[in-house]
Amino acid sequence: MTKHYRKAASHTLIRSLTAWLIFSLSSAAMGDTVASPEATPPIPLHPYRAEYQISHNGLSTVAKRELARRGEHWVLSQNARIFFLKVDEEALIETTDSGLRPLRYDYENSVSSKRNQRIRFDWQRNTVADKKARKPWSFELKDNYTDQLSSQLQLRQQLLAGSFDDNGHIEQTIISNGKIKTYRIEKLGEESVETALGNFDTVKLRRHREGSSSETFIWMAPELNYLIVKMEQVEDDDNFSLEILKADIRPALAQQW
Repeated sequence: MTKHYRKAASHTLIRSLTAWLIFSLSSAAMGDTVASPEATPPIPLHPYRAEYQISHNGLSTVAKRELARRGEHWVLSQNARIFFLKVDEEALIETTDSGLRPLRYDYENSVSSKRNQRIRFDWQRNTVADKKARKPWSFELKDNYTDQLSSQLQLRQQLLAGSFDDNGHIEQTIISNGKIKTYRIEKLGEESVETALGNFDTVKLRRHREGSSSETFIWMAPELNYLIVKMEQVEDDDNFSLEILKADIRPALAQQW
């Protein structure tokens, strides 16, 4: 019985990594250039590594995140493991005159291949598709479409560029499992946060989607160039939390931790 509970609970924790870490972990990736509110030109990227602890119902695991250069493009990857379960994600991203945009998103877990994703963004043909999905899909690609990892870099770029509206809101449209979901992000104010890495003055954000009972709260530290240091998701009686453990955000990334 205990073994069955641990298996089910750990499956829930790993399965939730992709579902609710839509805006987490990636904020340390960019340089110090801040764009003007009128335009959002590319903001310089720097390689980085970070580790976060994710907790749910007494269980916890460590998620590792890395941004690395691959030729002319950037690769943002994340992996997490607990017991016999693991989740791996990777996004290939390019920089353009108008900002960052995704080229590829891959998601794989060790429990159910039916949930794996191989999303390809074809900006020449204006199509986005996953031909390897259990039910292959394809539809027209719009300028604001992105994936679950690339969106995280884009969020920080929008913060630095001052792209929030007069009411402190922005929207992001995420493609996942052949579905289009639009999320609203709003600034709630400033708050001091204590973490394993230290105490930080942060900007607090709230992310939600119309018709959903789920709310995600995000704390980003300007002192760390808007690195996310804490996040919580509340949905009915469930509560997920994330906290930073370690980060190397130097432009010249060390080979070893």
